[in-house]
Amino acid sequence: MTTITRIRTGVADHIGKYADAVVVSGGGTQIFVSGTPGVREDGTVPEDFTDEARQCWANVEKALANAGAKLTDIVYMRQWVTSRDNASAYLAVSKEIIRHEPAAMFSIIDGLVWPNIRVEVEVTAILPA
Repeated sequence: MTTITRIRTGVADHIGKYADAVVVSGGGTQIFVSGTPGVREDGTVPEDFTDEARQCWANVEKALANAGAKLTDIVYMRQWVTSRDNASAYLAVSKEIIRHEPAAMFSIIDGLVWPNIRVEVEVTAILPA
């Protein structure tokens, strides 16, 4: 049986809703979703940042579903936005979509692979044994 234990040190509580660490024991299938931007199937990026953030998470969810997993199976997520101006909008979308508490990292960086991409998410999920 796979057990997922969320560890709290108190640091994460000051920043957002995520675990300081996550312990996965007892096996299970690991799923690693590559850095995923908010690009639509036709290769376009939504003009509105909130729509781009939602598309990003829809793309992650689709990749997980194709592997037999759900968003709630995420144990770790890495998140990047390219502007401090979009940070609060991204965090609001993320909080709406991710309701459990995986371990997480959030960074504001200078840019991503395409200059018009403003958000990217990479996750690790565990399917219980």
